[in-house]
Amino acid sequence: RRKSLPSCERSWRRAAQAGHRTHGDSTRLGLCPRSRTTMEVPRKKAKTCPGDDTNDGGAEETPTAARQIAELQAKLERCRREKAAALSEKNAADLRQRVVEDLKGSYSDALEWAYSVKSIPRDHWEVEYAEEYADAMDEFQDTFKQIIKELRTGTVAGRVVVVFKCLDEEDQQYITADHDDLLMPYWKEFAKALVHWSDYHADEETPLEVSFFYIETPDAVLDVLRPALERSNVEFVGFLSDGNPRPSKLAKFMEDIIQKNHLMTKVGFDGVVLSNGQWKRICNAIRVRNVEQTPIATFELTKCFEGGISDEVLRDVLTSKALGVDLGRNGMSSNESTIIAEFLASNPPLASLLLKGNRFGDTDAALLADSLSSNTKLKGLDVDGNNIQQEGRLAFLRAIFDVSSLAACASSNHTCRIKGLGQDILCLNCYDEPCDNKWEKIFAILSLSGQDSFINTALLSEVPASLMPVLLDRANDQDECETGIPDLYLELTDARRCEKHDVWEGLGNKKALSCVYDLIRSWVVPSIYV
Repeated sequence: RRKSLPSCERSWRRAAQAGHRTHGDSTRLGLCPRSRTTMEVPRKKAKTCPGDDTNDGGAEETPTAARQIAELQAKLERCRREKAAALSEKNAADLRQRVVEDLKGSYSDALEWAYSVKSIPRDHWEVEYAEEYADAMDEFQDTFKQIIKELRTGTVAGRVVVVFKCLDEEDQQYITADHDDLLMPYWKEFAKALVHWSDYHADEETPLEVSFFYIETPDAVLDVLRPALERSNVEFVGFLSDGNPRPSKLAKFMEDIIQKNHLMTKVGFDGVVLSNGQWKRICNAIRVRNVEQTPIATFELTKCFEGGISDEVLRDVLTSKALGVDLGRNGMSSNESTIIAEFLASNPPLASLLLKGNRFGDTDAALLADSLSSNTKLKGLDVDGNNIQQEGRLAFLRAIFDVSSLAACASSNHTCRIKGLGQDILCLNCYDEPCDNKWEKIFAILSLSGQDSFINTALLSEVPASLMPVLLDRANDQDECETGIPDLYLELTDARRCEKHDVWEGLGNKKALSCVYDLIRSWVVPSIYV
């Protein structure tokens, strides 16, 4: 007998027999066991990004988003560059337009000035001056106008010389023109034209040299020129006068230009007479400039101290740290030579010293020559036009080419070229590298002092064997030796010229081979190692 089923179980069986009808109803009522699993699934799936081909919508979302962000950023950067380029082109166009407008305005002003300015009538000059002075002033005005025109049009040839040419028939010297207020329009227009040239025509490869010859420049003129020269592309500023003192603030003017115009590297004065305090001011400006900025390469002071330069000013000039100093035609003699020799012996950074046209003699030459033994920076010394005779010449020769021994030759000065003592002496120290100059002299002694061969091997007895390879290497450079050295060697040794010296000079490109051959041949001789 089967046990009767509970009412609930009977209901289940009836539902199973009922088929799909009971299943649909039980599903709606939540009575089907599968309905519980169905109820646990969320009704809506999370939204995914467009283009997402994953099933779960989240596993590969990050790379896709990063790629799209990168594309957007690239597009944004491209737009930014295009906008910047367009803006830059617009700015360039605006700049070109402004330059054109400025040029038009500048040319218009120049033309207006050229046609409106009136030449100063001759009667104005003939009231106080001679006819020659009036003629020179007419020429000066025409030249000044031409200079201004060339600056405006950019046709200036690298150098501007505002010059007044009036020769004194009695002493055959040019005189300096007095300033006249009627010339101020010329000075003002010149300053404007100089600025215009610097702004629109100048470049770094063609700096301008500006000089003022024999024309007075009082404070009113300097005040006009100062702003223009402070900002213009000017390499050199120079003043040439007749040697008569004229009151002006030239020292303060030069101090300002030296300190503010970094493109200017040369300063020159000829016949300009200033007080010691004014020269000291200019020297201090050069010294400060050389320490803090681009150094002054040339400092010219010629014919500025007819009675001799004071010790204080001379020391200020020499210690200004200018790379080149010109003290020509200043009446210097023994007192100044002592100061100059002491200065050179300290091996300062001075590269060039010009002492032309002074009163130095043989004793002074000996002092200057002796100072070169401890100087390795001076590249050129010009003593032309002094009272230096044969003894002074020999003193300089021994300083740069001591032929007493190889060691003495090696200890000579190999950097400084001496000018003003004959063309032949210029063949010494003609190379940029001191080492090349030294070896040229050594081989000249070796070759010119021998009797039977091209190399005097007797002089090599004191040379260490370790230096022989160096000697051999340098022998290969002797094809480039300068001619003229044999004559200097004969002069220093008081010897007579013979056939060997002629043969040496005539070897040409066979010098190196001859030297190498004699050196190698001498190595088998034991005496050179003794």
